[in-house]
Amino acid sequence: MRKSILACVALTAALVLALSAGAWADVAPAPGSQDIGQLATSEQSASSTATSTQTSPANQAISVNILSPHAGTGSVTQTNSSAATSSAGNTNGTTQTAQQADGGTCCGGTQAIGQAAGSGQEATSSATSTQTNPSNQAISVNILSPGAGSGDVNQSNSSSANSSAGNTNGTTQTAGQAGGGCCGGVQAIGQEADNHQVAGSQATSTQVNPSNQAISVNILSPGAGSGDVTQSNSSSATSSAGNTNGATHTAQPAAVRAPWVPCSTCEPSPCSTCHPASPTVQGIGQLAQNYQGAGSQATSTQTGASNVAGGFDLLGFKPHDDHPVLPVTRGGDVNQSNSSSATSSAGNTNGTTQTAAQWAGGCCGAVQAIGQAAFNAQHATSAATSAQWCPSNLAFGQLGALMQSNASAALSAAGNTNGTSQYGTQA
Repeated sequence: MRKSILACVALTAALVLALSAGAWADVAPAPGSQDIGQLATSEQSASSTATSTQTSPANQAISVNILSPHAGTGSVTQTNSSAATSSAGNTNGTTQTAQQADGGTCCGGTQAIGQAAGSGQEATSSATSTQTNPSNQAISVNILSPGAGSGDVNQSNSSSANSSAGNTNGTTQTAGQAGGGCCGGVQAIGQEADNHQVAGSQATSTQVNPSNQAISVNILSPGAGSGDVTQSNSSSATSSAGNTNGATHTAQPAAVRAPWVPCSTCEPSPCSTCHPASPTVQGIGQLAQNYQGAGSQATSTQTGASNVAGGFDLLGFKPHDDHPVLPVTRGGDVNQSNSSSATSSAGNTNGTTQTAAQWAGGCCGAVQAIGQAAFNAQHATSAATSAQWCPSNLAFGQLGALMQSNASAALSAAGNTNGTSQYGTQA
């Protein structure tokens, strides 16, 4: 990339010198010469990795009541979780500004501005979460304990992985020239901006044999009961990768122009030493190149997830019995769910704006040329996979409302956006 930039600058300089030599071959006084060269290069790399592994975590909550009327236990919350989060990002902002103004010489001058900006960015991110054989157990046993009860039970096993990688580059190039001579001059502006961005993201969540058990046993315990039971096993993976590039090229007359040198004719007065025919020569060349690649992958796998909620009553009151003091034996509501989800997204955004304006103030005519070129190449891939094997929900006994669900979902999106605007004005 640097070789192409240097070749472009060299070619621009050669063109300026050739035009200058032709225009001023017969001039006695040497015109003014102004040259500005600006080069900015940026290379950035960012990588991030997060790994979480959880093997055979177990939670147990056991309550046993014997000959304990109206005994009770509080609410039980059991959680096993494995999570990994990773992110990597690059940000580059390059601003180049150059202005030239001729000092008002009669015979013009030579002005040349070359601006080149190159940016290379790479970001990779990876997140992996693995959870193996997590288990939760909540057991309540009531024997000869009328009116005994247990609180609500909330059990969950979760594995999640989140990964993101992004690049942002903003390049602004501004060049202004003004000539005050009446017998022409040579002005050349060359602007080039190259952008190369790569972003990759991967998230993997694996959950193997998660289990939840909530069991209530009541023997000779009329009016005993248990609270609500909520059980869930979840595996989720989220991955995203994106590139953003904004390049702005502006080439126009300087905001403050040099003093105007009035002249009725170019020859012989007031510029008797000028070439008989020295038109103003103005050339502007703008080149913007953008290459972006983004890839994202999310995978969620859940195997052998199970939920068990059971209530067992022996010699307790039945719904048709009528007891003046103790309520009917009954368990709480049960909510069981197993879910696997994967979400992946990858996107590229490029906005390029090129503006060129020329104004010739010489009295002997002008030659004006504007060339604008913008190239854009974008590639985005996204993949999401969700696999759920052998999930099971089991609820039995004298229970309340029952809700059971098994869900597997995968969402993938990849998109490219490019906006290019080119404006050219000559006067």
